[in-house]
Amino acid sequence: MKVFENAKWIWCSESPRADEYGEFYSSFQYNGGEISVSISADSNYALYLNGIQVSFGQYADYPYDKIYDTIDLKPFCRQGENHLAIVVWYYGIDTTSVYYPGNAGLIFDVVCDGVSVCVSSEKTDSRMSSAYSSHRKKIITGQMGLSFFYDATKEDDWKTGILNGFSGSVIVDQNLPLRICPVEKLKLEKSVCGQLLKKISDTDSVFDLGIHTVGFLQIETDSDEEQTLVVSYAEHLTDDVVQRKISSRDFSVEIRVKKGKTVYMNPFRRLAAVYLEVQSEYGLNDIQIAIVPTIYPVEEKKRPVLTKAQSEIYDISVRALKHCMHEHYEDCPWREQALYCMDSRNQMLFGYYAFGETRFPRANLELISKDDREDGLLSICFPIKMDLVIPSFSLHWFTSCAEYLRYSGDTAFLREIYPKLKSVLSVFLSRMEREGDLVLPFEGKQYWNFYEWSDGLDEKEFFSSRFVRHIEYDLILNTLLSLALQRMAEIASALSIENRYLEIAEKLNGSIRNYFYSAEKEMFFDRYSNKKYSILGNSLAILCGACEERKREELCEKILSDHSLTQLSLSMKCFLYDTLLVVDREKYRDFILADIEKIYRPMVECGVGTVWETENGWRDFADAGSLCHGWSALPIYYYHILL
Repeated sequence: MKVFENAKWIWCSESPRADEYGEFYSSFQYNGGEISVSISADSNYALYLNGIQVSFGQYADYPYDKIYDTIDLKPFCRQGENHLAIVVWYYGIDTTSVYYPGNAGLIFDVVCDGVSVCVSSEKTDSRMSSAYSSHRKKIITGQMGLSFFYDATKEDDWKTGILNGFSGSVIVDQNLPLRICPVEKLKLEKSVCGQLLKKISDTDSVFDLGIHTVGFLQIETDSDEEQTLVVSYAEHLTDDVVQRKISSRDFSVEIRVKKGKTVYMNPFRRLAAVYLEVQSEYGLNDIQIAIVPTIYPVEEKKRPVLTKAQSEIYDISVRALKHCMHEHYEDCPWREQALYCMDSRNQMLFGYYAFGETRFPRANLELISKDDREDGLLSICFPIKMDLVIPSFSLHWFTSCAEYLRYSGDTAFLREIYPKLKSVLSVFLSRMEREGDLVLPFEGKQYWNFYEWSDGLDEKEFFSSRFVRHIEYDLILNTLLSLALQRMAEIASALSIENRYLEIAEKLNGSIRNYFYSAEKEMFFDRYSNKKYSILGNSLAILCGACEERKREELCEKILSDHSLTQLSLSMKCFLYDTLLVVDREKYRDFILADIEKIYRPMVECGVGTVWETENGWRDFADAGSLCHGWSALPIYYYHILL
């Protein structure tokens, strides 16, 4: 029997709007046997059987490449009638970094011993949620998207079949391609409870989770009144309180509690926090607040032999890497939860050594390959529809794919996505007047010519309406293109596909050397107009082969000794370290290990339990720096290859 053969896409209203919650109920008889449910939704779901939460979390996808889960129901079924309840949260907005808009909808099919016993149809009972507030469209951050308001005073017993306000569902006229979820489902771990840290007033308290934690908010209260709580969350405290609002961001959710006892866990919105602050209207008799960790199931590989200090650094690196793995890789769980090409390249590489698995990286590379922009480049994040691109990040994807091939040997998958790799690379090659010529950065309001968070390389002015920069050749874009060509040659050769990518890279390296190398400084400048020199640019010039071999050692010494160079942020440290190891592994091994110790020791001593976005921690980006960032978990990789 084909899954979903008799099921239909449904919704609870004729005209869905953004930030809308639907509740769907059905029942079925069970007398034994193997039983499961296949389910897909736009945008997110939580599934209950007989009042018990069984599953949650729609895989991030595209309407033209829809993912479904198949969940074993046997452990939750009982003899006779069973109550199936599903809450679906429809995002419906096109401005976040984590969602590609589709039609509000749900489809499910319960199959027992090969026979469909319950499917979504116009007969499925549904209603707009009574407890979740719809259409508020309150934004946490532009990247993450929506917050929530839950009103526990409006709860009823619908999950166990006592229905009020339900009617038949509306058929959603669509026929989407569906494939099985390519990754494991997230697991819920034991709650991490907040300990009262500070009572600011009778209606305002701060709680400490003790360590960085990512997952669902769980709360139990005892109140003399119905009242609304505002729960704010943070990775650090500012003046001993949670800084709820940072610029346009609002790190808070809201819950209306009952008179008497309220018990609630939100199964949709992941929060990342060390501290929680609860502000109430009238005060509470009692409150217990926690985060229930949402963990992607991986097992750690055997570690290299480490000192105590190195073990502490390794621990916070692995913890951060796990905290940035959910339905896909995410840059940081607190502020964005977004999948970027550049960030995920680091996360995949570090993960091969920390966990030794390739299923999760493969799924992420596949998700990226499904992106479909008109200009042929890859979007800034995945899956999204917004018209915003970091062109250099498209080039990092080639490194991710080549490294996946090295660690997995999965030529079948690379053959599958090879046409996409070829089409993305062709966008850059088409910008060469002649084969091997330099390429210019991209012009237009949708192109952010970002390389890293260092002055002159981040194009901060991109987000100013007054910004108009004269477009000229960039060293870093061209060195990354050279590396992408070399990675593409590696992939094509593994697939026995004839290619000329290495030849083009060699010609491009000659163009880079002729244009960007300063004989006077004996270094590569970033742009002709300002003649600034950066660690990143010169490191990449060595890595891609644009620097003559006889000059590499001298250039490495200049990179390390010339403090006038534009410095590196943590996201790009790997390129410096790789450059040093390529030039003289034995000479620079101890330097790299010492540099890691110097950079990461403050993160260990901070006590948050994860690695930071930058060395400045939360102080960066106007107090919005992340204290848990996947791209910074590089000690894992370098400890493995150097110790």
